[in-house]
Amino acid sequence: MRASIVRWGNSLAVRVPKEVAASIGLREGSAVEMTAEHDAIVLRRRRHDVKDLVAAMADVEPPPGLLEDEPR
Repeated sequence: MRASIVRWGNSLAVRVPKEVAASIGLREGSAVEMTAEHDAIVLRRRRHDVKDLVAAMADVEPPPGLLEDEPR
């Protein structure tokens, strides 16, 4: 499948066709890892690390009652 490189601000971008994105579960906002391997650009879906997820929750207030000893 062919694609074109286009300018996006000061960067370059390539569009991922809908069929390709759907085949690996990408959607708008999906995190990807990008590497350059020889003469190829490789994108891989980013697998979230539990440490990253917990760190992202550090500033989030727990819902009321979640940390209480007795159920409501």
